[in-house]
Amino acid sequence: MTIKDIAKECGCAVGTVSRVLNNHPDVSDKTREEVMAVVEKYGFVQNANAKQLKTQERKNLAIIVKGTSSTLLNGLLERIQRKLESSIYSANVIILDENDNEGLNATRIYFSLKPLGIIFLGGSPDKLSGDFEKVHVPSVLISNNADSLKSKYFSSVSTDNMKAAYSSAKYLIKNGHKKIGVIGGAMDSELSCIRYEGFIKAMKSAKLDFDFEKSYAVSKYSFEGGFNAAEELLKKDPSITAIFTMSDAMAIGAIRKLTDMGKKIPEDISIIGFDGISLVDFICPRLATIRQMEEQLADEGLSLLLDNIENKTAPSHKMIPFEFVDGESVKDISKKT
Repeated sequence: MTIKDIAKECGCAVGTVSRVLNNHPDVSDKTREEVMAVVEKYGFVQNANAKQLKTQERKNLAIIVKGTSSTLLNGLLERIQRKLESSIYSANVIILDENDNEGLNATRIYFSLKPLGIIFLGGSPDKLSGDFEKVHVPSVLISNNADSLKSKYFSSVSTDNMKAAYSSAKYLIKNGHKKIGVIGGAMDSELSCIRYEGFIKAMKSAKLDFDFEKSYAVSKYSFEGGFNAAEELLKKDPSITAIFTMSDAMAIGAIRKLTDMGKKIPEDISIIGFDGISLVDFICPRLATIRQMEEQLADEGLSLLLDNIENKTAPSHKMIPFEFVDGESVKDISKKT
């Protein structure tokens, strides 16, 4: 009795049987029960030496995290590491600054660590070209769509960032806000550009003007970035009644700074976030935000990568639904005279 024989009797792939025998998390309960029933029926025992050799040959992944202080990316990393604990895989984690080139760094990591696959948490498809074309292992970008790469090695799992940003801006507009400022990432980031485009689409649909130079403050996706950007934004445009931020961390930092400046949220200025990190439920006022489905993003991304590695499946690009969270940080001024 071999793994192939078990797979044939169960009617599933050899890779699936292997994942069950190695206690891999990415297997349904039903399939796991069917495989184990056949294993017990024939008293199948894996060759320990062969299993150890296989584990040594197939264990190394690389996880590249773009950004040193993103709460969302840290949550995704923790989820993935937790799932890998019960698998045959281990991962080398590399943390990059937001300004680092992830494509160039990935190329270096590929040749030095020789991973079987690479997970990118954060990052932009436009940075994953050029030198990165030398990387010939399955990879997945979690948080941004990478379909534009047209690579036979690259998958992605993401939220519809443009649609989410559009819905946030529409919410502010529905509540009567016309003078809206933005705290967002640098425009050399594709993710920031997409969220900005969604915001502008909503403004145009409401026939509202937006002055980028006057009403946009550049920030890292961090508490400190939002803190500094809020002051800059109000100095440039003190007439704004609401702020759209591109991350919850930015929003929380901005709230702290605005409070220090004597502003009340949302009485004086409304603010809305993006990500849906757990912290937003515990700040006062509770932050209105876009909640990205963190667990689903991590699980789907890891599943795609391991399927590409083990079963040679074609890359795919998945969009995960988001949820709008109506908090306490936006004031309705639509009836204001």
